[in-house]
Amino acid sequence: MTDSTLEHVRLFVACEVPDDVKDTIGEVIEGLRQKSGTAVRWIKPDGVHVTLKFLGEVPTKKLPAVKLAIQEAVVGHSPFELEFSTIGTFGGREGLRIMWVGIAGDVLRLEALVRAVNAALAVVGFEPERRPFRPHLTLGRVRDEISTRHRAEIEVAVGKSGVPNASWRTAQVSLMRSRLTTQGASYEVLATFPLRVMQSNN
Repeated sequence: MTDSTLEHVRLFVACEVPDDVKDTIGEVIEGLRQKSGTAVRWIKPDGVHVTLKFLGEVPTKKLPAVKLAIQEAVVGHSPFELEFSTIGTFGGREGLRIMWVGIAGDVLRLEALVRAVNAALAVVGFEPERRPFRPHLTLGRVRDEISTRHRAEIEVAVGKSGVPNASWRTAQVSLMRSRLTTQGASYEVLATFPLRVMQSNN
C-alpha cells in the first residue's frame, strides 16, 4: 500500500517570530490559562507564527513550483517591524472559539506581502484567500464541549487582559510543513525566503 504521507505534505506560508516573542506569548497564555482552566486547548509557544497563506495537502511533486512562486512573491519586499496590539477573539455559533493577540506595526507592508504571496501561488493553482487578512498570533481554541455560557465568561475575562510590549523584525518568509498528531500540530521549516529589495545597477 502506498504511504500517502510521502505523496502529499500539509503546507502553509508564514512569517516566524523570534524566541523572545515566543517567550512573551507563553507568559500571555499562562495568564489566560488561570482565567479559563482546562476549557481551552492552548497552542505551544514555540510553534507561534504569522500565517500568510494555508495551502493544505499538496502533492510533493508540486513543491518546486510552490517554492519558486514564493521566491518570486518576496522580490521587492524589504524587512519590516511588527508588534503586539490587543488580545482578541473569533466566535462561532456557540460563542467564543479562538483567542489571539493582534499584530500592529508595519501592517500595510505585511498585507502587501500577503497579496504578493496569494498572487504568485494563484499562478500555480492555489485559490486566493477571499477572507480579509487579519494579522494575529493564535493563542488557543475553546474545546467543543464547552457551553455557550462558559464561553461568554471566558470572553469577558479575556477582554480584561492586557498585552505586554513586544516588537520584532520580520526579515524572511518560511514555507512550513504541518503534521497533525494527538498532541497537537508540529511544524517543520521546508524553505526560507529572505525579504530584500533588489538593488538597481544605476
